[in-house]
Amino acid sequence: MQPILQDMLQSCSKDRPLRVVDLGSCSGFFALKAAYRHPEADVVAIEGSVGVGNGTTGMEGTTAQILRTDAVQTHLRWIQRLRLTNCFVAPEVWDYAHVCELAKSGRPICDAMFMLSVIHHIDNISVDQYKRAGFARADGGIDLIAKLLLLSPRHFVEMPNQPWMKDMYAKYGTAKRILEAATEASGRRWAFRGPIHSAEWFGQRDVWVIEVQDPMPDVDIQSCPFPELYRGDEQALLNLNTSTDSRMAGFNSMPLMGLEGLDPLGDNAPWGGALADANLGAMAACENLPRVTMLDPGLTAMAGLDTSKPVSGQVGTALQAAPTALLLAHLALREATAEAQDVLLQSRKLQGEQPLPAAKA
Repeated sequence: MQPILQDMLQSCSKDRPLRVVDLGSCSGFFALKAAYRHPEADVVAIEGSVGVGNGTTGMEGTTAQILRTDAVQTHLRWIQRLRLTNCFVAPEVWDYAHVCELAKSGRPICDAMFMLSVIHHIDNISVDQYKRAGFARADGGIDLIAKLLLLSPRHFVEMPNQPWMKDMYAKYGTAKRILEAATEASGRRWAFRGPIHSAEWFGQRDVWVIEVQDPMPDVDIQSCPFPELYRGDEQALLNLNTSTDSRMAGFNSMPLMGLEGLDPLGDNAPWGGALADANLGAMAACENLPRVTMLDPGLTAMAGLDTSKPVSGQVGTALQAAPTALLLAHLALREATAEAQDVLLQSRKLQGEQPLPAAKA
């Protein structure tokens, strides 16, 4: 996969941040490798904990419970150990309805996607949704895969063997024919390579490379399809790991074979992300994926404004001339000040005190 992914990313546009999605990332091995070797790309690992590999917490559990699983804890610990500011965990469950919603925009959400031994887990939890959509089990599975393909122009797909997806195997016979049916259902032309790897694990599992042949829109980096993203350095996670459950205190110590040789403190250690700035650390990484605990300059700039009147043209000139690091530092300070004021306000309300007058920017 490594040289193929390298060629894929080199062929992408150079005037925007790149994005890779690892769907069903479990302990994060492939996401971590991709993020370490490709600091020019933001790597988002989707983990919902609905399969055998990482338990079934996601079926009924909360985001916090998914974050507590051994696999996700291991992933977060390695993000911190390798200082990968371009690697994120998105603790969310993907099913047919969610995939349909993502595909509705008509634009991909990433430049390359790993779907390694995960499609059957999504298929298993989507049966009732297929019925509501008017699909038989096999046809619903094909539509699911077709819509997954539309989320990226480039895919690495590892398919399971039977007894998983037995309805699709009964109808199409082989993994490749299932994928071919899905590519046809997607309405686009796709090229197959492989299998580039085959393994005996609960039957034979083949890895295919599938790349779109029709023009596909660029990734919309201004939209964020991931409601929550974590790197392991958020205060919410630190609080989570020091909760009453002592077994979850700190990050899991499980090693990941193949990562031990990477030097997180070496001269070439990646800070990652096309927009990351080593001098600013996590603050400036992956600005195209904003969430509450990360800096979003557009929203922060509007925070606390008392008026929507046009500002002086001199302000625009000053902003254009100012170094990016200075602007980000200023916005981070404004955000921290606003958050501190909110905390003080809530504290005073609880104590029945009068709020302090708002500070001026």
